Amino acid sequence: MKKYYLLLIMGLGFLTSAISQTTLHGSVVSKDDGLPIPGATIIANGENNKGVAADFDGNFSLLVDRTKGTIVISSVGFGSLSLSYSGNQTFRVELESQATGLDEVVLIGYGSSKKGDVTTAISTVKNVETISSRPVSSLASFLQGNIPGVTVLNQGGDPSGSPSISVRGIGSLNGDDVLTLVDGVPYFGPSINPNDIASVSILKDASAAAVYGAQAGSAVIVIQTKKGKLGKPQISLDVYSGFQNATNLPTPLNARQQADTYNLASFNGGSPRQSAHDGAQNPWGQVTRSNWMEEIFRSAEIHNVNARISGATERVNYMASFGYHKKEGVLLGTSREDYSFRIKTEYKLTDKLTIGENVSFFRKEAYGTNTESGYSGIILSALYMPSAAPVYDEFGEFHGVAPYDLAQYAGAYGDVYNPVALLLRPIIENPVNTLVANVFAEYEIIDGLKFKSTYSYTYQANDYKKFSPKRPELGRTSLSNSLDQRHSTKNKWLWDNQLSYIKSFGNHNVNLVAVYSSQFEEYDYFRASVDNFSSEDPYNQYLNNGTNYDHPSSSVYEEALTSAIGRAMYNYKNKYYVSGSIRRDESSRLEVANQADFFPAASAGWMVSEESFFNVKAINSLKFRASWGQIGRLGSVGRYSFDVPLSTQTVLLGEEALQDEKGVYAGRASNPNLKWETSESLNFGMDLYMFDNKLSLTVDYFDKTTIDMLLVGEEDKHHGTPSAYVNGGEVKNTGYEIAVSYSDAVGELNYTLSANASMIENELVNLDGFSSSGLEFVNHRDIDVRDVLFPYQSQVGRELFENNLIPYLGIFQSQSEIDAHSKDGNLIQPNAVPGDMKFQDTNNDGAIDDEDRVFMGSYFPDVTYNVGLSLDYKGFDLNMNLQGVSGAMVFNGYKFLAYNAGLQGYNLDNRVLNAWTSTHTDTDIPRISTKDNNNNFGRTSSWYLEDASYLRLKNVTLGYTIPSNVINGVGIRLFLSAENLFTITDYTGMDPEVGEKGLDLGRYPVSRTITMGASIKL
Repeated sequence: MKKYYLLLIMGLGFLTSAISQTTLHGSVVSKDDGLPIPGATIIANGENNKGVAADFDGNFSLLVDRTKGTIVISSVGFGSLSLSYSGNQTFRVELESQATGLDEVVLIGYGSSKKGDVTTAISTVKNVETISSRPVSSLASFLQGNIPGVTVLNQGGDPSGSPSISVRGIGSLNGDDVLTLVDGVPYFGPSINPNDIASVSILKDASAAAVYGAQAGSAVIVIQTKKGKLGKPQISLDVYSGFQNATNLPTPLNARQQADTYNLASFNGGSPRQSAHDGAQNPWGQVTRSNWMEEIFRSAEIHNVNARISGATERVNYMASFGYHKKEGVLLGTSREDYSFRIKTEYKLTDKLTIGENVSFFRKEAYGTNTESGYSGIILSALYMPSAAPVYDEFGEFHGVAPYDLAQYAGAYGDVYNPVALLLRPIIENPVNTLVANVFAEYEIIDGLKFKSTYSYTYQANDYKKFSPKRPELGRTSLSNSLDQRHSTKNKWLWDNQLSYIKSFGNHNVNLVAVYSSQFEEYDYFRASVDNFSSEDPYNQYLNNGTNYDHPSSSVYEEALTSAIGRAMYNYKNKYYVSGSIRRDESSRLEVANQADFFPAASAGWMVSEESFFNVKAINSLKFRASWGQIGRLGSVGRYSFDVPLSTQTVLLGEEALQDEKGVYAGRASNPNLKWETSESLNFGMDLYMFDNKLSLTVDYFDKTTIDMLLVGEEDKHHGTPSAYVNGGEVKNTGYEIAVSYSDAVGELNYTLSANASMIENELVNLDGFSSSGLEFVNHRDIDVRDVLFPYQSQVGRELFENNLIPYLGIFQSQSEIDAHSKDGNLIQPNAVPGDMKFQDTNNDGAIDDEDRVFMGSYFPDVTYNVGLSLDYKGFDLNMNLQGVSGAMVFNGYKFLAYNAGLQGYNLDNRVLNAWTSTHTDTDIPRISTKDNNNNFGRTSSWYLEDASYLRLKNVTLGYTIPSNVINGVGIRLFLSAENLFTITDYTGMDPEVGEKGLDLGRYPVSRTITMGASIKL
């Protein structure tokens, strides 16, 4: 009987034990790429002898005795992770890689390499995965501030515009484009969908970029798009929506202030007062009916959807994606709408043969507006429009500067557009469709030796149609209507054939590449316009319904480029590195004798930390590197500049000049002696990793020189034609780059703090070959304010596009100050009165003129910098990015247009209320006057120049990832993101990022953007 009791007790014990046991299931993947981590160890409650290992797919199942506790998951090369459990539970565990930064794989020219094996200046973009949380429509916007040496200049906030990118300074007066590669192929399409991007490398020096030759004169951006991963198909959906607002907008004078200001200006200028500003004669003009800035700006919506399906087997890898981005501009009538589709597949037909294709289609329809004109820029028009005028009249039609029954007063307000009408009245269609298709085949001939052939084709069709109705309202009236229609197509193919050999022989490691590349492009453009339509109804807005036709115009071109490239990389014991390359480019843009040239490059590196004598425990790795290289480039030189470029023009022939004929003439002088412009760079760098790779530091010094710079030469008035392109000068950029990052954890809080900065000095070394008369400067007369102010000059020994201005010394407070400003008893400014500007007689000749100009810096910043912070804690993540520039000088031409009462009676910025008077002298705005006898506004002076340095909170994103066990098998991350949250600057304009060369005429401002969204993965 005792035996039965004993068996019963033992059975109850086993049953109790079974009931109390808890089952934990889960999968372990890499946080970087989502791939499973086979063999990862899972240990519960510190019981090492009871742990399990994840299987090939990263899955695990663990039976534990306790209903509550903790498990620790770890794997070699990854950080360990501790998680709490309560009862039966399923986990999706993401481990962060802890491999040294030198083990990181980076994209290089025609291939990839471990960062530790790279001896050139290559930077990788961190946190690319966060791009799905930010409201950016292009990679350029995401790059701003993220990479040292890479300067991204927003061209204002116009949704139809794109930021410009320069790497390590401005190298030429003739364009400095950056080449983009997508999946190893030069890319000539529109901005790719940011959500398709898996990784980005920037090849910054000539040695790194030399293998891409003529198209890589500035630098190369190498993009790898996403692909499938082994396992079940993955479906992801990324969505966000939000709104944008413009901030720091100018405020026009209200109606009464405008009248009072012009009455004072007339008194100060000795001019009769306008009856329009007399409240007794024109009471309508004393009543404010509109704040025109509020009328043209709006809170604009932004929406983004991206969907992707991808997967892989042992033989097939596939990915298909769809993207939609819609962005209203903060100015009425402006917007951008993008569609993108991509299909990418690879097929391993045999163990040696792989084929693949990557096809993408883009459709963009963007509508911007003119904010750059000093005459009719839309923001300027809103400022100029009298505040007394309403947007619409009593019949619902657009109102002019005055009612029709008060037309006698219209002239006092100037020839102004109704800005709302200017934005909403034109009917514009501008779809741009682009197809980019790549196919490749790769065959492994023997172990390590591969042949790859890639063919890429790009087709782009651009259609533009704009119907401009009549403008009958008073102001800038136009009683004609017109239709402008354009169509262009571009076809480009590129064929690369590449032979590569990568092999290790004991301690010797070699990487050899040989490439032959050819490409061909053809372009066709057509334009026609007609006016005087009898009906403005939509069905009538076609070319054949107009009356007066302009002669249609067209243009075509063809261009070919062939290249041969060879590169060798060698390292011994992963300690000593050398590499070299040679490229021969041949372009149809040059005369036959000069079409081809050779461009070499070389680099070397030394991994000091691998030496036996190096024994610094705190340092994990230390590497020094040096590189030199040359790249040939042609910038934006005309495709037929070596020949006689011909143009056509309508001419009148016959005795009574009644016959319209087409004449052909030399549109520009030719230069058959043109040769390649060469970009040569020297780079010294250091890569350092310390404290168990928690701290990384990269420092580079570079010297980048453009030799035989291509530019338009000095004009010869005897020719009667614009000057030819010449090889005429040398430009040097020198500077330093530094990037530092520190990552660690405090308990379950993981954090990364990063910063980077670049300091660049630019100099025009010489203009040899620019002119026969030996000129040592280039005047940029095409960059101006109403053909009155011309601030820019490029002078030998100075920066390109530097401000060349007459020094402003303040405001004359009294007649005695004017009398004291004299030379040999003669007044230097004889027309000045108290309240006028005082200028410096720099050359001491007793007069103020252009000979008194001095150089005062350029818009290109001396220093660009960025500080980033990344945190994650128990599913929450926070990313913050501060971006700034220092030493950027903006010529604020808006002051000429908005503070100047001597134009046409336009309304003005309300800051003129702070103008000098005898009772208000503490100001830098001169007295208000209808006459500018002292040339307060008419002189190109430093009064317009402002420091546009800024610090901007570029982005803040807060996210939360819902645990995978909440919704079985579904990963969901919710996020809130703010872009351009605040800006600290002393610049008085709307925004310090004015783009181009730094001339601000009231440019479309960068917007503050708030979005909310979700990322869903199945």
